Amino acid sequence: MPRKKPHPILPEAVLTPLAARFRALGDPSRLALVNRLMDGELPVQDLMRETGLSQTNLSRHLGVLRQVGIVERRSDGNRAFYQIGDPKLVEVCEIMCGSLADRLADDLEQFEGAGI
Repeated sequence: MPRKKPHPILPEAVLTPLAARFRALGDPSRLALVNRLMDGELPVQDLMRETGLSQTNLSRHLGVLRQVGIVERRSDGNRAFYQIGDPKLVEVCEIMCGSLADRLADDLEQFEGAGI
């Protein structure tokens, strides 16, 4: 079996912004926004309707996501549109969702095996 290449140790200068990105994703409302944007750009009005967030809360959450580069904003006249700013984020979300689905399937299998 080939040896796996060792993962590099990240310096503090990289860990701090990386931790900020993970913190930004650590809120269910922000995850809902990212989830809605994974299929493409949406205007603020659609994001409000689809998430049920007030304009104030939506703006705050989008600001956090934008500050760490997770989303980008585009203006067209008086309308604002948001999209995922880092395509690699979609891959990370798909990996995490797949991992969670696998874990839930394993848990369900354990319950069924126990006759619960």
